[in-house]
Amino acid sequence: MRKMQIFFGLLLAFSATNGQITIQSKHMPKAGDTARLSTSLPSNLPSGWRMPGANKSWDFTKITPIGTQLREFKASFRTPYAFYFFNQVGEKIADTLGGGPLTFTNVHSFYTTSNSVYKAEGLGYSITGIPLAANYTDDDEIYQFPLEYNDSDVNTFRFKFDVPGQQLITYIQQGTRTNIVDAYGSLKTPYKTYNDVIRVKTLVNQVDTIVSPLGKTGIPRPQIIYKWLAQGEVVPVLEIRGTQTPLGVFTPTEVLFRDSFRGLPEGGGNGNPGNIVVDFGVDKNIGLAGSDVFTFTNKTSPFARSYTWSFNPNKGIVFTSGTNSNSENPKVQFTEAGSYSVTLTAQMGPGMSRDTTYSDLIQIDWGAFKHKVEKSESGCLTVFPVPSNDQLNIRFTCPTLIAINWPSSLKVYNDMGMEYEISKVKVSDDHWYYSIKELPSGLYQIQFMGGAVHFVKM
Repeated sequence: MRKMQIFFGLLLAFSATNGQITIQSKHMPKAGDTARLSTSLPSNLPSGWRMPGANKSWDFTKITPIGTQLREFKASFRTPYAFYFFNQVGEKIADTLGGGPLTFTNVHSFYTTSNSVYKAEGLGYSITGIPLAANYTDDDEIYQFPLEYNDSDVNTFRFKFDVPGQQLITYIQQGTRTNIVDAYGSLKTPYKTYNDVIRVKTLVNQVDTIVSPLGKTGIPRPQIIYKWLAQGEVVPVLEIRGTQTPLGVFTPTEVLFRDSFRGLPEGGGNGNPGNIVVDFGVDKNIGLAGSDVFTFTNKTSPFARSYTWSFNPNKGIVFTSGTNSNSENPKVQFTEAGSYSVTLTAQMGPGMSRDTTYSDLIQIDWGAFKHKVEKSESGCLTVFPVPSNDQLNIRFTCPTLIAINWPSSLKVYNDMGMEYEISKVKVSDDHWYYSIKELPSGLYQIQFMGGAVHFVKM
C-alpha cells in the first residue's frame, strides 16, 4: 500500500511540473525566420484569462481574425542599413513614424541574441530617402534567459532619433521594461493547440520626449503586454496589449496570434473592416489666422500604437500647448487664410496603418491678423513687423562698444527644426531688412548675438 502511495505521489509531482517549459536563446528569431500573425479585436476574450498561476488552461478559440501581417527577420546585410549594423538580425517595424520634417520611413529594429539576453540594439530609418541609423544608448533587453515560471527582471532603455543638418529638434524614447513570468499551462487559439506554454507579463513604462528650443515635451506611453511563448515558435503565439488604470483596471487594445495564411487583408485592410475605425473631431470649423486655436480629438477605435496628423495645404500650421503632429489630441493654429483638409493616420502595428481624411474641414479668414504691425522681443533682440509676408526688420537694442555688422544672410528655423536662410536687402546706408518672401508660412526662430526670437511668416 505504501508503494502505491509513493507511486501516486510521484505521478502528481510529474503532472504538477508538466508545462513548465524553459525558453532560451535558441528559441529566439534568427535571420531568415518568418512568422505569420493574425490580428483580432480585443473582444470574446475568455473570463479570467489574466489570472496568474500554474497549470492554467487558456481557450482563445472564439477570437476572430480580421487582418494579417508577416514578421520577417533578415540578416543586417539584406537591409538598407548594412553599413551600420553587422551580424545582427533586422526586422521592419513601421513604414512611417512621425510627421513633417520629423518623418522617419522604412524603420527597422536590429536585435542580437546571446546566451543570457535577447535585446534591441539599434534602429535603422530613412529621412528624405537617406538611410540613417543609431544605436540605443541603453539597450532594450526584451528577454533575459533562461525564462522560467516565477522569473522576473527589470531593465531600462533609451534611444535618440537624430535628424541630420539640424540640432534644434531631438526625439527621445526611454523608459523601463519589467518582465514577470507569471503563468504556464496549455493554450488554444484559432490556429493551434499548444500543450506547453509560459506567459510573460511585460510592463513598459515609456516616455517619448521632444526637445526643442521651446523646451521639452514628454508624452507618457505606458503599456502592459501579455505574451504566451512556446518552444516551437520564434514569436509569441499569442500577444495581448493594453493599458491599466492606477486602480488595476486593464483595457485590452490589441490582440495578435500566430496563424496560417487566411487570405485576410494585410494589416486588417485599407477599408477599416469590422469595427476598426479611424476617426476624429474638432471643436470648431471656422476661425481667424494666427489667433484661434483648434482642438482636435482622436476617436480611433479600438486601438492604435501611434498617430500622425497632416494638413493640406501644409503651410501655416503651428502646433500649440506642447502638442505636435504625433499627439493624440493636438491643438493647432493656422497662420495662413484658406481652406484646410485634415488627415489622421493611425499606425496599428508593424506595416499596418489606416487613415481618414475630412476635406475642407477648416476655414480660416485673415480677420485683423493680417493688418497687425507688432514686434517680437527676446532679451536684446527685436524683430518687426510680426506677422509679416515679405520683409523682416531685426534690431539689437542693447548698447554695444562697436556697431554690429549684420551679415548678408541669417539662418532661421521653423517649429519643426528645419533650417532656412534669409537674405539681407539694403535700401540705403541706414535702411535695410531681411527678405522672407521665399519662406513657407509658419512660425520661425532667429538666433543671433546670444539671443533667440520668434516671428510669423504669413
